Amino acid sequence: MDNKPTVLLISNNLMFLPRIEAAAGSTMSVKRALTAIDAIDVLDTANVQNILIDLEFDNQIWIEVLKAIPENDKTLNIVAYGPHENTELMDMAITLGCNAALPKGLFVNRLRKILHPEKN
Repeated sequence: MDNKPTVLLISNNLMFLPRIEAAAGSTMSVKRALTAIDAIDVLDTANVQNILIDLEFDNQIWIEVLKAIPENDKTLNIVAYGPHENTELMDMAITLGCNAALPKGLFVNRLRKILHPEKN
């Protein structure tokens, strides 16, 4: 298992990847998963501390990943982001275990705080 803190990004959209990598800095690695199997593999083999979920990505994939995380695992910071008008998806993400579901603009503004809450 890699001991470096890891950010797991579940998304096929590369638009936010540079911002996420910049916010993670040199102290964290960022791994992107395009399938539930890949995401679960990263969870099993890396020191994942943050999961970022693009709600515009395939619902079945991120739903499967969230269901695979034990309900009592309070160590993960799971944040979903998506279009501000899609409150139904945001509510679903919270119900399935996300700590927060944010509109994209707010997500980008809070990215450093999301990944490094100890510095705030």
